[in-house]
Amino acid sequence: MGRRLQAYASDTITVTYDPTRCMHAAECVRGLPTVFDTSRTRWIQPQHADAAAVADVVRRCPSGALQFARADGEVEGVEHPPHVHLTRGGPLYVRGNITLTAADDRVFATGTRMALCRCGASQQKPFCDGSHRTSGFSGE
Repeated sequence: MGRRLQAYASDTITVTYDPTRCMHAAECVRGLPTVFDTSRTRWIQPQHADAAAVADVVRRCPSGALQFARADGEVEGVEHPPHVHLTRGGPLYVRGNITLTAADDRVFATGTRMALCRCGASQQKPFCDGSHRTSGFSGE
């Protein structure tokens, strides 16, 4: 999985981005384009909005590729027990306090949101990278 976690900080909030987990749903870009602008080299600039607004948009990231930590100590909390949502023609959305372990029991990933591949075409397995949109997958 080779790509590294990226961090983008302002005085009030730090947003981290894990490209290996991104499924390119663009919730961030649609939600707050002044902060999340893929046409820029440093595509996340949290200083362009209030920390609460940035945190709200980060929470909409379906894959968990985006996370935040506010300077006031607030971090993303777990709102409900772990659960899995099967999407029509798309990934498995996993929500809650999650630990994903490999077959050899090593911790592969942790977090509160994950999108796991069902189509088999993702280049970032076990995470969805959005390949289901072009792979012809139509799983129910």
